[in-house]
Amino acid sequence: MKDHKKMYGIYLRAGLLSSLVIFIILFILVPYAQPLPYELKHEVITMVEDISAYIDKYEEPPPAERPKVVAPAENIGDENVVETIPETEFTENPIRTRPIGPEIEIVPYYKVEVKPQPVVQAKPRYPDLVRRAGIEGQTVVKALVDIDGSIMDVQVLKSSGNQMLDEAALAAARSWRFSPAKQRDKYVRVYVSIPINFKLVEIGS
Repeated sequence: MKDHKKMYGIYLRAGLLSSLVIFIILFILVPYAQPLPYELKHEVITMVEDISAYIDKYEEPPPAERPKVVAPAENIGDENVVETIPETEFTENPIRTRPIGPEIEIVPYYKVEVKPQPVVQAKPRYPDLVRRAGIEGQTVVKALVDIDGSIMDVQVLKSSGNQMLDEAALAAARSWRFSPAKQRDKYVRVYVSIPINFKLVEIGS
């Protein structure tokens, strides 16, 4: 009885050799098939459009005239020189404007060391329509005092209940003037409250 395990190497080599011989015989005997050229299923139409470019002729500007050469003047003595422009002295006089910017601090009223004091207290104009209707009231205005004592901004802090009285109070508050506020020897901006009363006065009282 043959031992197939010992014959494994012989079987493997015989199989590889047989396969190689078969492939060589098939390669020689089988005829070569020439591939057919590819044919388009649909006809492709190519359209070529001629594009012609035209350049419009433009009229060239006339050549610029060359500056005429000035002939050198004859030497003139200093005694014949005439001054045509008198000497002037310019003194700069800049216009002073209100200082603005983030360097000017707005400090709360309770923190200000030197409080602003009213200098000019403008009286409000009592609206005729409201006065004839016998309407009274008080408007409290919140005003921003600048470092020169003028009023920069006004707002209604507490309304009187009548729009016409509030508008008259705002107009009057804009004309108020204060002494500047100070904080650490530096002028600062501060908000103040200005109560403006509208009260009717009876004739003969």
